[in-house]
Amino acid sequence: MTMTQDINRAVFRRYLRAFTEGDLGAFDDLVAPGYVNHNPSIPDPVPGPAGLRPIVRELRELAPDLRFEEVRLIAEGDLIAAHLLVHGFGPDPVQQIQIERFEDGRIVEHWRATGDGG
Repeated sequence: MTMTQDINRAVFRRYLRAFTEGDLGAFDDLVAPGYVNHNPSIPDPVPGPAGLRPIVRELRELAPDLRFEEVRLIAEGDLIAAHLLVHGFGPDPVQQIQIERFEDGRIVEHWRATGDGG
């Protein structure tokens, strides 16, 4: 594990914590101004923190008890791949896989697949 990968892991965990806590201001430090969200359920999101904040706000409204449980976290080069359990959208957690690409200690691209794992 390189120092850069350790930094990326720490940034990713802060990113999840910002979602959980609804800390919208944290995204200014965690994601790059050109951050691209490749989530197919969100067509043409605004790049950067400005595009992420309304998504987080809406998720927090839908699931005030939202929290992420880390199952696996893999760092490879400039990428983090995470297997997460997402709590707060019903009695059972939802499985989620995320991939984040980093540059200079900030997230620049995001991909996500969410499902019941079945």
